[in-house]
Amino acid sequence: MEIMKDRYTITELSERLQITDHALRYYEKEFNLKIPKDDRGRRFYTTEMANLMYQIKKMRDDGLEIKAIKKILEAENIINEPPPVVLDDGSMTLMTVEQCNPTSDFKQFFEEFKEQLANKFTVEVSTTREIITKEINKTKLELGACVENSVRKLENKMEKHFAEVDRSLSNWREKSKKSIFKKLINKIGIKK
Repeated sequence: MEIMKDRYTITELSERLQITDHALRYYEKEFNLKIPKDDRGRRFYTTEMANLMYQIKKMRDDGLEIKAIKKILEAENIINEPPPVVLDDGSMTLMTVEQCNPTSDFKQFFEEFKEQLANKFTVEVSTTREIITKEINKTKLELGACVENSVRKLENKMEKHFAEVDRSLSNWREKSKKSIFKKLINKIGIKK
């Protein structure tokens, strides 16, 4: 957002940010912002406040919740009073808005967050990969044992079946031999 003037009324800023006056008052309340008022008691937004409202709106547009935005702004000391700075001569002074650079602080915060997220993601992926590999190996062993067991059962059944077939064939041969001899004997005419 390009800042064109030193002060904005609530209506001007809401039009510029394309949000309602109500949203600006809501942000003021939620973030405990001290918005200056003129001698008539009407709010006016300084350049710093207009930029802060723009940052809040942008983070909301990006999908961040109010609590998350608060934490970010508090961590960066944007919505808190700036801490006193001890000068070289030992005296203390408050930092002005021009002295602190919230943009670079945001960038640093998000770079660190990106690194932490990437590291956590890498660890989670590695851990999950190990778990899945162990499960696959376990399943392979179980499946192999199951197949071996099934093959053994099938071999036993086949052996029993072939043994039964062999017995049946042997019985048939025996019967066939006897009947052949009987036929031969009958043809030859030998009687008992």
